[in-house]
Amino acid sequence: MKLVSFVRIVVISIVLGYHLAACGGDGQAPRTFTIGMVNYVSVLDPTIEGFKAGMAELGYIEGENVTYIYHGVIAPDSETIKDEIRVLLASDVDLLFTLGNLPTKIAKEVVEGTDTPVVFGPIMQPVIEGVVESLRQPGWNVTGVTNGQGTSKALEWLVLVTPEAKRIYLPYNPEDEVSIAVLDGMQDAPSQLGIELVLAEVSSVEETVAAIENLPDDVDAIFRIPSPTLDPRNGEISQAAIERGIPLGAPLTLDESVLITYGADFFEVGRQIARLVHQIRRGVEPDSLPVETSEFFLTINLRTAEAIGLDIPDEILEQADVIIR
Repeated sequence: MKLVSFVRIVVISIVLGYHLAACGGDGQAPRTFTIGMVNYVSVLDPTIEGFKAGMAELGYIEGENVTYIYHGVIAPDSETIKDEIRVLLASDVDLLFTLGNLPTKIAKEVVEGTDTPVVFGPIMQPVIEGVVESLRQPGWNVTGVTNGQGTSKALEWLVLVTPEAKRIYLPYNPEDEVSIAVLDGMQDAPSQLGIELVLAEVSSVEETVAAIENLPDDVDAIFRIPSPTLDPRNGEISQAAIERGIPLGAPLTLDESVLITYGADFFEVGRQIARLVHQIRRGVEPDSLPVETSEFFLTINLRTAEAIGLDIPDEILEQADVIIR
């Protein structure tokens, strides 16, 4: 009888041990990891899709051990973004995932003095923008993924595809902070490429389309840089360029009609960010995780090239990662 009782005690102990382990060791269900997400431009939505996919690959099941709080794309103004971040913090999120430069800069300011980590991506020039102290040692409980310096290279690809282009129209809204940051980072590119950038301040898609429709004949191409004002409706800008027979290039994915794009795949950037968040969830301090740089892809649209009567050499097509036919 004593042996039977001993065996029963051992079995019960093992069962209880498994139960406690499954409950986190303290008899309580494991706490759901809650992530608040802030996005102010719809072209970055694939980043969220990639992030969730990457988190699922790492074992985070929405509704079970991870909760996402995302209220959709919000207006690209500082006060709206600040209010959204405060709402998320009031919801007791464990981490903020910010998409784009402005939400990241504001989130860094709002969470100062708290222990809430901020993971960003994709953003441009995080050191110059004051988001991190350095790429290797971010500091400030912040880390993420940057687009690096792909803008000048994207402009170079546009020039390679259209070697006759000497004057390139570049519309931008001076109210878009990210646009100003990008322009500051590509000041040397025109002289290095032997071209002239025709900078034009615009405040809306309608104004940009009208400007393209009335561009002088000596403008040979159009280059688009990141802009919360223009990005969500870039399809209209692309169509205006096609109707004028003018090549259009960009350093980010805008719409499938863009002739040439050299930039990050936002879905893959999201998966990249998921790996950083996973490390933070496991106890790694965000400010010790180096900022990562996204991979760049060259996309060429042959349908658009045919529509504007442009012949792209085979040696350039062979270097493309994606060809739209």
